[in-house]
Order: sequence, then structure tokens, then C-alpha cells
Amino acid sequence: MDIKIDEIVKQVLNEAGIQTPGASAAVLEKTPEFTGCEMGRCAVLASPETYEIKEYGLPEIGGKEILIRVEGCVVSPSDTAEFVKEKRTGQAAHLGQEGTGVIVKLGSSALRDAKGSLLKVGDRVVAVKKARGSVSTFRGNAVNPGAAAGWYGNYVVLQAGNQLYQANELDLESRLLTETAIAVNSAVERAAKLNRLDDTKKVIVLGCGLAGLITIAALKCKGIYHVIGIDGDEKALKLAREFGAEETVDYRVKNGVAGVQEKIRQPFGGSLADVVFHCTLSTAGKNSAKRFTKPGGAVCELGYVLGGSRASSKYYEESMPVGGRFHSAKDYEDCFAFLNKAAEKNLPLYKLVTHRYKLEQINEAHWAAIREEGLAIGVFNR
Repeated sequence: MDIKIDEIVKQVLNEAGIQTPGASAAVLEKTPEFTGCEMGRCAVLASPETYEIKEYGLPEIGGKEILIRVEGCVVSPSDTAEFVKEKRTGQAAHLGQEGTGVIVKLGSSALRDAKGSLLKVGDRVVAVKKARGSVSTFRGNAVNPGAAAGWYGNYVVLQAGNQLYQANELDLESRLLTETAIAVNSAVERAAKLNRLDDTKKVIVLGCGLAGLITIAALKCKGIYHVIGIDGDEKALKLAREFGAEETVDYRVKNGVAGVQEKIRQPFGGSLADVVFHCTLSTAGKNSAKRFTKPGGAVCELGYVLGGSRASSKYYEESMPVGGRFHSAKDYEDCFAFLNKAAEKNLPLYKLVTHRYKLEQINEAHWAAIREEGLAIGVFNR
């Protein structure tokens, strides 16, 4: 990807800890070769609403373990929930789940990832959630012995095997967005199968935030082009067009829902939608989504798929568990294929990481996420 002058300026400002409007593709500085004498640094939730950066000696790794230099981590809703809880010092669990990094040391030369690919030093990897929502196994460290040490640090020790994926072909932002992208892509795949979506169908994406924009990108990568993005923010609608929506509608038009329905009917044959992807947590949005579908159409509630309130089981397989769906190795392979195709189509996924913070700024990053600023909030090991 060519980096223009204005993007370089933004990158320099980000390195200095100065936030800029919008975002550009991250260019990580070249890191020195790993010697084994480095000190580990991790963010520990020392008290409610306060992380502290602690140093510790890097541990020796076992035969099935991998030492990874962290590149970055996205602040997730579970992170912010732990951040504001009244927990005793060091007792917060499952912090820093959605991260990525580079292998710097292997316990054995025969270790493989979940796809069976042989791992090597220099591979870029993502580690994923297990079934029932538990995080991949992280080794505790000298600061937090026995605790689950996540991606908020400069190094992390992981187990090789079925929760680790090699992702050398993906850029940094795509790897950071994997957890959201797999949930969205899996929902799009199921909705496409259940509703026989093809290039003749009209699809609405209601809510052009993080999940909505990834939904639009996934639809475009599947060859579904009759996509209408609906939102009340001009910036969100502009991004929706960049991500593949052929039409956009501002829901603040006159006559309320009736006015939006009229706008929906105008393009692509004059009918309402075959499928609506509801990507907001608003009850009013949920009711509106049903009014935007034509008779026999369907509503896919992405809020439910991403961990929100339960949706009508009518639109999902009967096997969908109440707490959400466990994503298999095949789901991750499909997700990586989608992210690669998005890159080939020049869909600007890097714009979804709207706020970038250094590890030392992790408290500010969590407050930005709590205030719902931007789309994805990234904490980088810089």
C-alpha cells in the first residue's frame, strides 16, 4: 500500500501520542532482533479504572509454548467491563483478548497452528477465543503469577495448537479486527445461505458503525452489490459507500420510517429489502428493520450475534446456543479469506481503527472506548 504524505504526517502524530481525525494504515517501526535479554512489560489493572505498567523477566518457555512480541490489541467490551468493576488488585480476568503479534521464540521446531501450518520465528499470529467465551490460554507472569496475562504488554506466552492461527498475509488492522470480522462474516454466510442471497437481492445494513461497515464489506466480497446503508451520521454514510454500499439513506429524512421506506424503494427495482442486517442495539431500530423488509424477507440481528440481546430464533439454525456461536477452524479460514479479499478490493479496513494509543496510554484508551468514541480503539506496543 502506498503511503501518502498526509498519512505519514498522521502516523508521526500518532507516534507522539497525538490523536488525529480519521486514521491511516499503521506502519510499525522496525524492531530490533530478539536476544532473549529483553524485559517484559504488561499493563496490570491495579485498581478500578487504573492500569499500571509493570516490568518482569521474560519466562523460559515450554516445549509446546510460543513467545510472541505483541504488536497491538483492540479494547473489547469485556475489557471495559473489567476496567470499571470493583475488583481486588490483580483479580481482573480475561483482559486484552483481541490482539496480534510476531513469533520471536518457539519451544519446538515442530509446532503448528490450528490449520496445521508449521510455525516459525517471524510469523504473524492471532490467538482466538475458545468455546463458551473463554479466552485462549495465556501464561501468567512474574507480576501476576497464575493469572491470565493478555495482549496488553510487549510479550505474551501462548500455547501452540487449536487456538492459534498464522496470519502472515493479513495487515495489522485486519488481524486486530479478526474477532469482530469472524462474527460478522459467519452471520453474513449463514444469512446468505438461509435466504439464498445473490447479486439480484436487495440488502439493507441498518447502522453503519464497526459491525455495519464490516457487514457491507463482507457482502461486497460475496458479490452482493445491491446494498443500502442506513445511518444518521454523514461520516458513517460516507464510509459505507467506501466499503461497498451502492446507496445510502439518512434516516433523519422527512416523514420518519415512511420517508426511509420511500428512499429504499427507489433503487434496485422499487421494492423493500430481501434481508436487513440490524447492526444497532436500539429497540426502535429493531422495529424499523422489520418495516424495511418485504413480505417473506428476513432480519439478521448482528447485535445478538456479537453478544447482545437474544434475537428471534426464526433467523438462525436451531443449534444456535443462547450465549452465541462457537466459531470453528473453518469459520476462521473463511474469515481470513474474506479479509484477504477485502484487501484485494482495496476496502479500507484500516479506517475502522479510528483511535490509536501507546501501551502507556491504556487508561485513556479504555475511557475512549467507554465514551464510544470512534469505531475500534487500538492499544499498540510502541
